[in-house]
Amino acid sequence: MKNILLAVLVLFLSSSLFAQVKIDNDNYKFRIEYSKGWKAGNKIETDKKDVINYSFSKNDNKMTSSIIAFKFSAPTNLDDFIYKLEKDFNLNIPERIGGYTTLSTDVYDGKSADYKDKDSYEKIYYYSTTKDSSGDYFCYMIRFIGDSKLKLNDFTTEVTNIANTFKINI
Repeated sequence: MKNILLAVLVLFLSSSLFAQVKIDNDNYKFRIEYSKGWKAGNKIETDKKDVINYSFSKNDNKMTSSIIAFKFSAPTNLDDFIYKLEKDFNLNIPERIGGYTTLSTDVYDGKSADYKDKDSYEKIYYYSTTKDSSGDYFCYMIRFIGDSKLKLNDFTTEVTNIANTFKINI
């Protein structure tokens, strides 16, 4: 009996270590997968159901991530969207390093950029849909923050792997 309890405990603990966090949100038309070791945090949505925010963490908060998805009734210019978010004091986005990388397809316009301050480095992906979904358009910000004590290469690899799973389902 003792061995059975021990086996069940080991299976339970190991399955949580290898579990992935997957978000598949039909209302905001996106999905993304976080690799093993990431933990889902808060999920907050406005009363009007036009903005949702997810948070995630890994390695005792040495890496964090958030996804903010917005729903609009008209297309939103990506550069205007980025400008508003970068200037939002509540988001506390540090100074950008270099320019933007373009990520556009026939469904969305997208850009990413790197940011840094003395305590952390960040990679942020911005997307704005160019096609509607039943009259709605969407914008997304996917933000990754890494403690400056982490190896930049490890941070970049992890972020890229997760960002590559992001799909807009329009």
